[in-house]
Amino acid sequence: MGKEDDVSRAVVEDDTALLLAAVDSIKKAALGRLRNGSDAARILDQEMSNRLLHLACRHDAAECARLLLDGEYGITPASVDARDQLTRTPLHVAADAHSKRCIQLLLSRNARTDVRLLDGTRLVALEVALMSRRVQVDWSPDNSVEDLLAYLQQKDLNAVRLLAEKTREVGKVAYRYAMEGRVAALAMLLLVAEERISAMMSVVIDGVRTKRSIYNSVVDEVLSIGEASARDGNEMRTKALLCEIQLLNQFGATSWRDRKVDRRSLPPLLRAAKAGDMNVKKMLLMRDVDVNETDPEGNTALHWCLSSSSSTQEPRIEWLLLKNGARVFQGNKLGLTPVHSTAAKDNYKALQIALIYLPRPKKPHYSLQRKMVL
Repeated sequence: MGKEDDVSRAVVEDDTALLLAAVDSIKKAALGRLRNGSDAARILDQEMSNRLLHLACRHDAAECARLLLDGEYGITPASVDARDQLTRTPLHVAADAHSKRCIQLLLSRNARTDVRLLDGTRLVALEVALMSRRVQVDWSPDNSVEDLLAYLQQKDLNAVRLLAEKTREVGKVAYRYAMEGRVAALAMLLLVAEERISAMMSVVIDGVRTKRSIYNSVVDEVLSIGEASARDGNEMRTKALLCEIQLLNQFGATSWRDRKVDRRSLPPLLRAAKAGDMNVKKMLLMRDVDVNETDPEGNTALHWCLSSSSSTQEPRIEWLLLKNGARVFQGNKLGLTPVHSTAAKDNYKALQIALIYLPRPKKPHYSLQRKMVL
């Protein structure tokens, strides 16, 4: 037992000389057992190498890990994807500890990034790194997204970056975490691999497989929850999804357009306006969006805002739309403008606000001519 303790201490300290000395001592004992008729020497070596590789990855002992993988000096090579009793591979262990040097080493030896834990969580190494205590922050959806980004930028995210670069399904991981309202995990992926998660994802909606961006999917998800979130116990999830919209806006997600894939899909602001969701509309209007985009009937977000009952309860949405350049007299295909929508609802207050933003008529320009007095 003392000899194995020496091996473990050598690995923890990343001392290859001490490791070789300790392994040599154990091998002499194993050879003695072999001479006595035991065939367990090789099995012990393989098992020991795998166990020590996991230990090395936990402590980021990259030199010892390299020695164990190479199998030099009589050491039986460890398997790069060997599982321990908790079904973790060395890459899982290194990911949990954010052992950057060992992660680099394992990836250079073609460690599989798609291997999942068999403990019910089914996590790949990237997900383990995202959930590690080493990157946990004291943040909740009641705090600002700016605070979250500030906290995360103080963390060392190199382990997440290394794994995100080599994980083929990084987009699917980001999509799943976004749908679950895991704001911090999504923020980390945006910080290290924005270009890889801004692409369209293949998802199934109402039984039909289509391609959507994470941004539009989050908007759809929060709109589907709607005002019933408090009654259904989804209030915190709704807050998280709204934070994700704000977070994605910070990374310019309004340019992650779906309409090139499906032209029937409405822009997020129009979907929110049509659904009458005030929280989503306010969140979307915080960034640079085209407030005059139309649906197939030619209606703008202002049309929908002023034709819904929410415009009488929440005039701030109308203010925000108008301040962002919504056109009061833009007609739809029937020639009806937002002013018509306001009048139809007999909403005097909304009409007053709209009239403030009417384009001012240009003053006529008179050319002054001097009369010559003869």
